[in-house]
Amino acid sequence: MMDAHDNYMAFLNHEPVDWIPVFGVDNTLFGGQFEYWENGPMEGGLDGFGNGWIPTESAGGQPALDPANIPLDDVCDWEDVVKFPDLDAIDWQKYSDEQYGIWKPNGRVIEYYTWNSVFLRFTHLLGFENALCAFYEEPEASKALCDAIADYKCRLLERVAEYIHPETYVHLDDVATERSLFMSPDIYRKFIKPGHIKMNECAKSLGMLPIIHICGKCEAIIPDIIEEGSVCWQVAQPSNDIAGIIEKYGDKLSIMGGYDTQGAPGATDASDEVTIAEVHRCLDEYGKFGHSYGFMGFKLKKMIDPVMTNEAVKYGHELIEKIKAEKSE
Repeated sequence: MMDAHDNYMAFLNHEPVDWIPVFGVDNTLFGGQFEYWENGPMEGGLDGFGNGWIPTESAGGQPALDPANIPLDDVCDWEDVVKFPDLDAIDWQKYSDEQYGIWKPNGRVIEYYTWNSVFLRFTHLLGFENALCAFYEEPEASKALCDAIADYKCRLLERVAEYIHPETYVHLDDVATERSLFMSPDIYRKFIKPGHIKMNECAKSLGMLPIIHICGKCEAIIPDIIEEGSVCWQVAQPSNDIAGIIEKYGDKLSIMGGYDTQGAPGATDASDEVTIAEVHRCLDEYGKFGHSYGFMGFKLKKMIDPVMTNEAVKYGHELIEKIKAEKSE
């Protein structure tokens, strides 16, 4: 029997597992909201780019972008206007010590999360509608800014590798809605994909496995995600053909997600029965392959749900034991 660390790494490497990994149980999350220069202070305010953030009641209190603080009007002016955070001004040892003291990895895989990857930061700097138009109206300047964002993330990764030593790196770039991508696949490939490749190659050179977080229906770019070098995609939502993706690409890409957060199971007041039934559906449909699937789910306004987590852990062990028994017959 593998320990939690080795089982999770087997999942990321698309190998058979001893149980279905569960997000937040078999891994521990550093970075994220702790990156105040990326997301502003917890109580709200400006980040290191000049974007403003407002705390919310949903999504575990994570902040939303303040439309009153959009730094860039014209993408062609980005070199004169955009100011990247001063990474050398951060006390990295203190930053690392604080997170180790809070999360206490205890043998779990340490994942470093950085929000606002290439597409998201591009839209934050310009405002959403203006950013999408800029891809078409000013392609040269838009490409240059996207590349500069990726370069900044690589500089960040160098500090993360030196002071935190994570085994994986997760960058969040929600390029899709529940129905489709925000842009055509060709636009994604021209402007966003090159930055992802650069960041992933940098992560690998520093000893971190790259993971991408994309909400929404993004199955049209799964081959691109693989080509970018990502070993795992989260948070896969059931608007995508998750089982089909694992069946077709499970030797190249692991999937974490599955829970229907947009439907009844994602409601804050969903009953225990509804929650448990959805956990079983996910594991039965996506965990049946015995590899390349990890459970991840949450409810609106409730990022951690003990009933969901406990059932996923319990049923995930039972499912793999059942698969092993069937194979041995």
